[in-house]
Amino acid sequence: MPSPSGKKRGFPRLFVIGIDGATFEALSPLIREGVLPTLAEVLRRGSHGELESTIPPVTIPAWVSMVTGKNPGKLGLFDLLKRRPGSYGVTPAEVRFWEHTPFWSVLNKYGISTGLLNIPGTYPPRRVEGFMVTGMFTPSERHCFAYPPELVKELNEVVSHYDIDVGQWQYFDEGRFLRDLYRVTEKRRRALMYLTESYPCDFYMAVFTCTDRLQHVLWKRRDLMESYWSWFDSLLGEILRRFGEETTFFMVSDHGFGPIRRTFYVNEWLRRMGYLAVKRDVKMESFVKIGRVVENLYYKLGRFKVIYPLASTLNKLLGMGRLRYYTYDYLSKDRLVNWTDWSRTRAFALVHTPHYGHIYINVKGRMPQGCVDPKDYEEVREEVIGDLSRLRDPSTGEAVKIRVYRREEVYEGPHVEEAPDIIFVIDNFECEVDPKLGHPKVFEERPSDPRWTGTHKRNGVFMAYGPDIREGHRIEGARITDVAPTILHLLGAPIPGDVDGKVLLEIFEEGSEAAERPPVYGLPGEGVAAGPGLGEEDRRLVMERLRRLGYIG
Repeated sequence: MPSPSGKKRGFPRLFVIGIDGATFEALSPLIREGVLPTLAEVLRRGSHGELESTIPPVTIPAWVSMVTGKNPGKLGLFDLLKRRPGSYGVTPAEVRFWEHTPFWSVLNKYGISTGLLNIPGTYPPRRVEGFMVTGMFTPSERHCFAYPPELVKELNEVVSHYDIDVGQWQYFDEGRFLRDLYRVTEKRRRALMYLTESYPCDFYMAVFTCTDRLQHVLWKRRDLMESYWSWFDSLLGEILRRFGEETTFFMVSDHGFGPIRRTFYVNEWLRRMGYLAVKRDVKMESFVKIGRVVENLYYKLGRFKVIYPLASTLNKLLGMGRLRYYTYDYLSKDRLVNWTDWSRTRAFALVHTPHYGHIYINVKGRMPQGCVDPKDYEEVREEVIGDLSRLRDPSTGEAVKIRVYRREEVYEGPHVEEAPDIIFVIDNFECEVDPKLGHPKVFEERPSDPRWTGTHKRNGVFMAYGPDIREGHRIEGARITDVAPTILHLLGAPIPGDVDGKVLLEIFEEGSEAAERPPVYGLPGEGVAAGPGLGEEDRRLVMERLRRLGYIG
């Protein structure tokens, strides 16, 4: 099949491989032990270093900051979920690339064709010079997830039904989970090989997400982690050999990883501190006991492999919508929205992902039932910050390792006021944050979902390998917003003037063309043509995917 541009097959000038959740914390020991020979060679012959992610270090905003070079305050994206205007509910954070300039729209404008596979946040697919297969946030495989549209049929035929993701939420046994991880990763490899053969481009970017899913569930199972990473390393070796020495490779991750050690119930803490009020007629104790019984029963049934036929039967009787309502919605989101007396609540947290420690101030005029006068906003915020900063573990009395930020200290740009008023990090992200009300403890020495053992941290990876890349060089201080300007510079395209990142010039061999040529900054990005956003049904399906992945509930 000819490529869309009619270009004859050749080697891409740059290939970016996204490895979701890759971290040197996990990879370095395996490299030293000889388990990952491909990555060992990349580090020996190239440049590498940690890549600091966004706050929170979660899929969205991290991948979007990477491909635009902009911080979340310019993007208006702070989490996988965002507060629904005019309510205390949340909705999927919709990526609007027509408001910002991803690097591929600049490359296309300057005659460089791009092949894009599985980049989170790219749904719905838009026209590119090359091809685009969307990634996470695609509502389902039944939607058109590719440009050109005929690629959907082609990929389904090539890989025997293309899978966008796996969902940790539905697994209770390691064997079934691992089989699906290998199966989905192998389909991604086959899709990549087909696309690069059939649609030759000057630039490719492909993201592998199963590495993230693996580490969430099996972080503490070093044997299973080692086996998967060894197999994945051989897959990387196949890609590098296929494109040879003529191609430059970047290997990047959206965030790092580490163990989950405990959970902080932020709304329960706010209630006990007098910032959040509960309606007087709510009998929390009874509901909480029922919720704990249901939760424990759910996990026990899962471990005994009873949950699958039971869920199937309940689904037939109730339908998935009602089943979800009686499990997740009733016991989590509705508990917060319906139990809270908003007229007496000064501060609260919403149902964001567990990686996002955050608090909103309930300001009049901004919130539906705000009770804090705008002139008292700073006073209330400083009071909450002070109490958070002095947080102690109730069971030990010891000071908690916590970093607390005002939103303007973390973000910069026109959308800062859409962010939570306070952002905080406990135990360097190794403590999750849960918004449930009525929990018997403020801290619990386990993850909120006992099936998860690993969680996101900010220490992602950046590795560069190929022509004109410095050998054996370790870079310091690289940020996720540096990736897009570095890609554009290497390929000779101008960099939008409103990016926050910089070109990582130190990765280039001294005297090379890329090292000697100064970066060219143009006008602020023009964005791409506006397109249709997510409809209500799409949002419902995306929320369902996020629940299956374990990011909600």
